[in-house]
Order: sequence, then structure tokens, then C-alpha cells
Amino acid sequence: MSPQSKSRKKKQGKAPARRPEQQSPYGALLESAAALRSESWLLADAWASELYATLWLAGSGYDPLIAALRAMDDPAALTALRALSGVGSAEIRANAAAAAETVAARGVAEPSWYSAGASLEFREAFLVTNLLGDVEVVAITQERAGAAETVLFMRQPVLGATAIELFATPDEGTVALLEDMIASTPDAFRDAITPLSATDVYDRVWPDIEQFWADGPDDEAEEGLIGDEDVRHPVQLIALADARVSALVPDGYEIPSLSPERTDEVVEAFLASEHGLPDVEAARAFARIVAGAAVEQNRDPVVYGPASLTAVLILNVAARVHVSDADLALLPEIVRAWAYFTVDARDLPRDEARAAWDEELPTVLAEFSEAYADPELAAERDGQFR
Repeated sequence: MSPQSKSRKKKQGKAPARRPEQQSPYGALLESAAALRSESWLLADAWASELYATLWLAGSGYDPLIAALRAMDDPAALTALRALSGVGSAEIRANAAAAAETVAARGVAEPSWYSAGASLEFREAFLVTNLLGDVEVVAITQERAGAAETVLFMRQPVLGATAIELFATPDEGTVALLEDMIASTPDAFRDAITPLSATDVYDRVWPDIEQFWADGPDDEAEEGLIGDEDVRHPVQLIALADARVSALVPDGYEIPSLSPERTDEVVEAFLASEHGLPDVEAARAFARIVAGAAVEQNRDPVVYGPASLTAVLILNVAARVHVSDADLALLPEIVRAWAYFTVDARDLPRDEARAAWDEELPTVLAEFSEAYADPELAAERDGQFR
């Protein structure tokens, strides 16, 4: 028998390895979205807002994710799309909503909280500030599918949004929520809770949202999203705030602009006030800068506090104009006079507000002096104080 005709015993060995299944790049996202299916619309919006922020920080865009989710016959994918359709810009919300309809039309189950045709309806809004108005909290309560939700938008004039919080509105109402906030942070806020209309809220908050997106990502935004959970940053809920605030006004609404004449009115009122101005022309030059900066930002020039005044002194004086040594020596008195003038112009409690300014002004002036001495800012100056 030839060797070729002998039966051969197969060698025992390992069976061919199975090719590993390729992991979906959206696996973790789908897993977290699946956990939202039986939660609430409020939690879904918060989840989507952080996802929106993650993509924004990464610079990866939103279309690829929406397209990928649209192709899936998966309840978690539909949940993610329903959540994404509630946050961010109008265009992205519309794209996510259209994709969700495509998935739902294939018979994929909706999340338990979703209600077709439900929209946000404005219920009420309020403003709370600290004594000098440098810290503001705008509470916006809207209702959707029978549930009331409140966004607290914390901001500082000039500096913009500092934090955003989202709550299920308590049964006692928005005012009760704010009263608890005031009580839990003694001396941080005035007791006054001022009602705002929907347009009042939009006029106050929308410019901050636009500026946030225009400025682009920064290190603090990234840390606020993926760093220590104690770090709070508006990047977490800015996409939610974008959608909630834009829903307050009809398409085509434009924020009213302050008249440039308001600068002249306030300058003349300041010069006519009895605050012992050391040099009228130096005071005029100073007042034109700070009042003009406020009008450019579309806010009333008399609404200044320590943080906003410091910001304008640095951005509009230290970084823009040369000030003589003689005028630098006059500035502390002029700045104090301006601070006292804003107290009277806003009808704040005079003694309490002046005492608050007296406590803060040394820091304001020290930060300005440090900025004015900065060589980099000195190199940017191309104007004259007067």
C-alpha cells in the first residue's frame, strides 16, 4: 500500500479561533441611554446636554452620531435621539427629532417618559441678586407633559454664565425653591425675589449663551465636564439652557437695544452727583469708559458691582488706554465716587451698599493696578484715557 493510500489520522489541535466581534464605538453611550428609558424627561435632557458638551469639546460634530443612531433598531438609540432632540441648537434638535421619528416608524419602543407632541410652556421666572447685583440667579420654570421643571441660570454681568442647575419644580413652586436657596447661603443674596417675563429672561440670559458658544472650549470647561464632580461649570447644561431659553420667545424676536444716548445721560448724572470728584475732566473720561462699556454690552450703565467693575477696568482701561501717572493717582477717588453713585442711582440701601463697596474696593483697585502693570496688556494699549 502506497504511503499516499494510507488513511491518515488527523492531528489533534486547536479549533480555528472565532473572529472577535467588533465592538460598537457607541456601546457605552447606548448602555447609558438604556438606563434612561424608565427615568424622566428631565434626566434625559441633562444626560443629552452633557453628551452635547462632550462632542463640542472634542470638536467631532453631531451629525455622525445622529446618523449612526438613526440606523439602529434599538430602544436605547431611540431614547438617545429623543433626549438629543430636547437640547442644543434648533438645527440639531430638529435633526435628532427627525432621526427619532425614522427609528420609531420601524416599531422601536419609545422611552416611558416620552409624550408625542409635548412642548415646553413658560410658567414663571424670577430674579435673585446679591446686594450690589454682581451675582444673579435667574429661575426659569417651564411645563412639559404635565411636569414642571426649573432651570437656575447663575451669571455675572460682563463675565456671563457661571453655573446652571436643573430641578424638578417642587410642589410649593419656584418661589419656594428660591427661598430655600437664599436661606441655605446666608448673606449671599438679597431677600427680594423679582418676577420676570419670558422676554425679560431671554433679554438677560441669551447673550450669555451666545457668548459661551462663541468663546469656544477652555480648560475649565473640560475640567467641569470630566474632572472632579465637585467642579461646577455651565458647559454641563449649556446645551439644555440654549434650548430652554430659545423657547421663551417667538422666531424672529430681537433683544431691544439700549440707546447710545444712555451713556451721555449717565455721565452727566455722575458729574452732577455730590461725591467730591477730585478732577471733573478725569471723572468724565472714566465715566464715559465704564458707561460706554455697559451700553455696548446692552446693559444699564448704573448696574455695576465689584466683579463687573473690575472686569471693565481691566478689559477697557488696562488693556486699551494709556493713563498718566497723575490720573492713575486720581482713579481711587473717582472709582469710589462712581461706586457710590451707582448705589444712589439704583436706590439700594445706602449705608449697607456703601459699606459693601468699601469692603470690596481695595481688591478692585489692586487687581486693576496689577493688570495695568502687566507688560502684555501695556503692549495692547492704543488709546488715551483723556
